[in-house]
Amino acid sequence: MKMLLKCDWCGAPMERYPSKIKARNFCSRECFGKFSSKTTNPEGYGYRSFEKNSKRMAEMNRQLNPGRMTPATRSKLRKARFGTGEGKSYVKQYGRHEHRVVAERILGRSLKPGEVVHHIDGNKRNNSPENLMIFENQAQHATWHQMHKGGDAV
Repeated sequence: MKMLLKCDWCGAPMERYPSKIKARNFCSRECFGKFSSKTTNPEGYGYRSFEKNSKRMAEMNRQLNPGRMTPATRSKLRKARFGTGEGKSYVKQYGRHEHRVVAERILGRSLKPGEVVHHIDGNKRNNSPENLMIFENQAQHATWHQMHKGGDAV
């Protein structure tokens, strides 16, 4: 037998079987969405933020599998996969684009968000320091390409 209750957001009457009654009950997904939103319900918002979910999951994986991705394991996997692609994309170094790692070494600091690394000779696999230029943003990179139309595309 269904029971009569009220929506926790809008107060609309609704019926639910006892087995379907939860701590919070909503008449629609729309009401659940409004209740779950920091914008529409800032003081009553009680759900965990999923903004940093990736970091949280990585940390949980480290705790549950402490021996899984050790530096030795990463190195072994890298060696096994190294050179198996078609050679058309950027070279990676432990999951990071190698040209960005080289650019950081040139600058002596981490690249800032939005900074672009350009290959002067157009060969995206040539990551020698003499072949790389660093632009503050994509707009400067595009301007450089406009001024130097022709040979370079990367």
